[in-house]
This record gives sequence, structure tokens and C-alpha cells, in this order.
Amino acid sequence: MKREQPVISFVSTVRGLENIEECIPRPTKEFVPSWWKTIPKVDPEVGVATLRTCPAISDNFSQGYVIPMWADTIIKYDKKKSAWHVKSGSGRDGYTWEAHYNEQAINHMSMKVFNKIATFIFKPLCPWRIITKPGWSVYQNPLYYHFDNNFSVLPGVIDTDIYHQVNQQVLYFGDAEEVFIKRGQPFVQYIPFERKKINFDVRYQTEKDSHRFDTEHLNWHSLFSDPINGAYRKLQRNRDSLIQ
Repeated sequence: MKREQPVISFVSTVRGLENIEECIPRPTKEFVPSWWKTIPKVDPEVGVATLRTCPAISDNFSQGYVIPMWADTIIKYDKKKSAWHVKSGSGRDGYTWEAHYNEQAINHMSMKVFNKIATFIFKPLCPWRIITKPGWSVYQNPLYYHFDNNFSVLPGVIDTDIYHQVNQQVLYFGDAEEVFIKRGQPFVQYIPFERKKINFDVRYQTEKDSHRFDTEHLNWHSLFSDPINGAYRKLQRNRDSLIQ
């Protein structure tokens, strides 16, 4: 039987890297941040639902794949000296990094993420290539919910059915401080999607819309149990049958 072409393939350009378990791309659900695993669904002090019950966030952790950092890496930028430095791996097994100089970006805008201002943009020559089926691309995303990172990858879209390099743009926060990215640390997320033209409209609700919203409200608020893990998840399981 002919094997169906995978939707997405991660291909190593460094022999042996694909055999190092902590370095290989894996589903996003394997990189859920520790705070998410420990936060209670209900705050014990006041009894209100926490962020842990939000389906939009939990479902984000089920989307796409994460490329972990492929070697212990230190990045550093000194504003006074206008000098940057990277150490990634060691000896003959070191990895190459480049940069987007400040004349290309930082000097023209303020790049602030979680109240951290970027002072430089690094660019690794990523040892992974991504191949997708014809008509499929990928979203490149930072690890939004890993708040303790001292770096952030810039989001973007890559048509990986025709272009396979994924050399990330990495925002560096600080000045003359070494930022250590550990081998195996979640680094960047890729979510494949099929390129399709879609139609959209903007309007005031119709009677049919209003009825739909009323039914949704009843589904959520006619349960004593957690409506998100009850009604919402039930609707998710049946969502394909709801497509009209």
C-alpha cells in the first residue's frame, strides 16, 4: 500500500541530530509550561475559575509542533559597543548564527514584548528544514505562554511547500547580559495550515444568529458542572456535524 505523504516533515541537515531525543521537533502538547500544569482550575480563596479553564489557551497547546533548541546557546548584545556574540555548541559541532542589525529593524521601531524592550535581533541558521504538502504553509510563533524567557521569536508565515529554510528572528532583551538557551528548551512553534481563500462578512445579527447565540448560552449555563469542560467540549466533539 502506498504511504500517504505526511502533511509536514521536519528534516535535519546535521547528521545525527534527528537521533537526539531532546532536540527533535515534537507536538506542542509536550511543551506545556510548568505554571499551566500547577495552576488550579478554581481559585481556592475566592472560588472563581482561573485561566486554567480557558479552552482557547488549553487548545493552543494542542496545535502544531515545537522545535527545541538544538544546542546549549548563549546570546549577548552590548549596546555601548554595538557588538553581538553567540556561542552555540562547541568545537567542530558549533552552530552558526547571524543577525538582523539594528539599522534593519530596531532603530525604526520599539519592539516590546511583555514590557521587555528588544535591543537586538539574532538569527540562527536553523539545522531543521520544514517540508509541507503542496498548498500547505506554516505559522511561525513564539512560545507565547513561556513568560520567563529572555528572548522571543518573531511570528511569521512561511510557504514551506516551496521554501524550506526556517531561520528564526530572535528578539534579545537587555544590554550586555548573557541569555542562556538550554539544549532541549522549547524554542519556536510551527502550526501547519492549508492555504485557502475564504469569504467573510461584517453584519448585525439576524434572527437565525440570535437563535444560535441563545442556544449557545443555554448550553453553557444549564449545567452545574464546569460549562467549559462540559458543554464546550461536548460541542467540540460534535462540531463536524454542525458544519453547514
